[in-house]
Amino acid sequence: MVWCARSLLFVPGHRPERFSKALASTADLVCIDLEDAVPLADKATARQAVHKFLSACAEEDRARLVVRISAANSEHCKLDLQALHDAPRPAFFMLAKTESAQQLTYVSSTLGSGGARWIALIESARGLLSADAICASPTLAAVMFGGGDYAAEIGAEFAWEPLLFARSQLALVAAAHRLPCIDVPYLDIRNSEGLVAETRRVRALGYVAKAAIHPNQVAAIHAGLSPSEEEIEKARRIVDAFNKASGGAVTVDGRMVDQPIVDSACRLLALAQPETVE
Repeated sequence: MVWCARSLLFVPGHRPERFSKALASTADLVCIDLEDAVPLADKATARQAVHKFLSACAEEDRARLVVRISAANSEHCKLDLQALHDAPRPAFFMLAKTESAQQLTYVSSTLGSGGARWIALIESARGLLSADAICASPTLAAVMFGGGDYAAEIGAEFAWEPLLFARSQLALVAAAHRLPCIDVPYLDIRNSEGLVAETRRVRALGYVAKAAIHPNQVAAIHAGLSPSEEEIEKARRIVDAFNKASGGAVTVDGRMVDQPIVDSACRLLALAQPETVE
């Protein structure tokens, strides 16, 4: 599967006036949320609004849509699935608080995929411990780190250092299953410099996308995930020199280059062309 998305913009399911506006943004994917962003009193209205919007949506717009479903062990999940069962499919569904492969099997079989794939949102200690089995699910297209709920559960600060282990662990497991990894949103919507810096950090860990909670964050995410011109030029020198050496070890800029270094350079060049990111 080729994964093209760098950004995933969340929009509350009970605010249908924002759906088209979100799609008009530069976000690669738009996630309409039926879970935490929707107050309890508005859950039923949100389900109706999402069903209506999917039914009226053009196919090319549905290809950029994700719908987040409530946690599988909640009554809201059953109601979400019932409400969307006969609706046209978005590109992806996201399962909140995914903690087992069995939960993915349950929601996908209950809803019936209709061509849609699933994104598992890992946001608990149990979910992280079960990540290997979750990532083996055949319905899965990507995994996402839900740092806010994870930090709250383990009693950690929602900051870089306390979440570094979980971020790294999920990136490791996702890579073992050749799945793209999406990072949690950056909550300070006014701090674009901080967002770019954090996005660069998660890119260095192996993440290929980051979620957003405001359209103004999308450009910063794309900037943080995009290699600099200097990085791109260095990667090209590495690949060119290695090819000229017919696959033998070679020195580039004073550094010994062999196959793993070349593989990393090729991945960086792919990041410079998002449509080819795998």
